[in-house]
Amino acid sequence: MACAIQAASCGYQVTLLERMDRVGKKILATGNGRCNLMNTGALRYPCGGAFAAEVLAACGAEAQKAFWHQLGLRMREEEDGRVYPASGQASTVLDTLRLALDTHHVAVLTNTPVASATKSKKGFSVCTADGRQFSCDRIIIAGGGKAQPKLGSDGSTLPLLASLGHTIHPCSPALTALNCEQKSLAGLSGIRVKARVSISCGGRHVHSEAGEVLFTDTGLSGVCIMNCSGYAVPGCSEIHMDLLPSLGLRDGQDAAEEMHRRRTALGNQPIEQLLTGLCVPRLASALCKKAGIRWKERFCRDLTEAEMSSLTRTICDFSVPVLSLRGFEQAQVTRGGAACEEFDARTMQSRLVPGLYACGEVLDVDGECGGYNLMFAFGSGIIAGKSLEVYKA
Repeated sequence: MACAIQAASCGYQVTLLERMDRVGKKILATGNGRCNLMNTGALRYPCGGAFAAEVLAACGAEAQKAFWHQLGLRMREEEDGRVYPASGQASTVLDTLRLALDTHHVAVLTNTPVASATKSKKGFSVCTADGRQFSCDRIIIAGGGKAQPKLGSDGSTLPLLASLGHTIHPCSPALTALNCEQKSLAGLSGIRVKARVSISCGGRHVHSEAGEVLFTDTGLSGVCIMNCSGYAVPGCSEIHMDLLPSLGLRDGQDAAEEMHRRRTALGNQPIEQLLTGLCVPRLASALCKKAGIRWKERFCRDLTEAEMSSLTRTICDFSVPVLSLRGFEQAQVTRGGAACEEFDARTMQSRLVPGLYACGEVLDVDGECGGYNLMFAFGSGIIAGKSLEVYKA
């Protein structure tokens, strides 16, 4: 939509083919319904970072703010550089885009999935699933990846790029929850904690995050977990959670001293009371169980030094193996897609097929949570719309 609006505002005649019954369904689900448009902080793109940086150097946060301002959308910046519509509602963003499409006379055809796209001497021929054909000078493929197919992005435009000669890297879910080994997580579903999280693969550290972790029925979720998910290799990776922030403890030494103080002060109390005031009982039970502490018919004074050390280590490193990633239905973005090196970041035009452009999540770029993915999508779309060297209607 941003690409179509930008192209039409330059005087080009634009037709937008949308396979869903209405445009912009996925926008309504972004940012928990608030639509995190962009991020003014440092760029965070685990995959395709160099290409994303080049795109956003040309059309980054400030240029995109000007784009939205011109369309009439007002924004506000919140913590960590996250920018949202001032209304706090994703629907405001969609309404703004739909009004601009109408104002710039973009022909929007819904329920129009594209079956094929071919290149000819005169331009391109596009055939829809119901047999309609369109001829055009230029074609922009902006159909997204495979994440959340019910909202529109099912990967169906990736074969179009492949048929036109482009390399498609294998797709996998990114920014998604993790399914984890359940032995250590039993009884924790629904609990939220503040943690420093790291992920390892084969014993080697690969990435770290900090923030809120949500224990689920099948594993772990939360922003920092989703940011780690792109680095996870099921069957090889482990998630390590440092729970000191959630328990109000500074470091391992502070934790060890606190455990010893509690053992003395609560000597005649059952062991299950040891962490009262630090965390909820279900988490206390899980920590003690993982630390190998047998607590039936035992009191705090009965804790051995080895058990105390084991509990401190567990608080600092509550680790669980990663079994699998949640699927595309729950993922926020797609890792994989059209190879970036086959497109010019300055124009979004194909280096292989003149007149063919691609933008957004259909390309092999994915960012972390915080507005990075929408910022790349809008930025690349605006660039493509500005760069069309086509006949002006």
